[in-house]
Amino acid sequence: AYNADLGFTKVFSDIVKINLTGYYTILKDALIRRDFMINGQDSIQYDGKLSRVQAIQNTAQARVYGIQAGLKLELPSGLRLSSQINIQEGEEEQEDGTFAALRHAAPTFGETHVSYIYDKLEIDVYAEYNGELSNSELAPSEKSKEYLYAKDENDNPYSPRWYTLNLNSAYQVNSTVKVSAGIDNITDQRYRPYSSGIAA
Repeated sequence: AYNADLGFTKVFSDIVKINLTGYYTILKDALIRRDFMINGQDSIQYDGKLSRVQAIQNTAQARVYGIQAGLKLELPSGLRLSSQINIQEGEEEQEDGTFAALRHAAPTFGETHVSYIYDKLEIDVYAEYNGELSNSELAPSEKSKEYLYAKDENDNPYSPRWYTLNLNSAYQVNSTVKVSAGIDNITDQRYRPYSSGIAA
């Protein structure tokens, strides 16, 4: 693999901190599941069904690139704002030499926190968010996994955008006891992390 990244961080008067990092990675001989032959056959009987033979092979090149940006802001009276976002793209070489979306490249995602600290009390209200991957942005291997994805207006699988609003709190009772409580997904959004197949 070959990788290059460049980062920048700047602090203004111990109040504002911003950071930005860009990266680009090339992976040669990536492990890819491809059609294969075994004993001269491209299909075999498996569990009572004629199944196409596939094998994990070191045959492809993959590229992943993106940026990560963050902001922290120390406000008066114990308030703090922080936010970060990650934007990533990836593509992998297909059998015909063309490139298509990389299955393991995540959609845009991030989180934003508003925190309050006073004496022994900590409160954190935050949002987590995830961008959309349209059907055309899905990897070819993912388009056939309709059970994993929602359907768009054309009845094609895609990964919709989502967000959750959450609350965490903690109170330091004494030097050895800390009590924590939280509520996740306050607005009861239905969401599914990319490629997980699990809806929450």
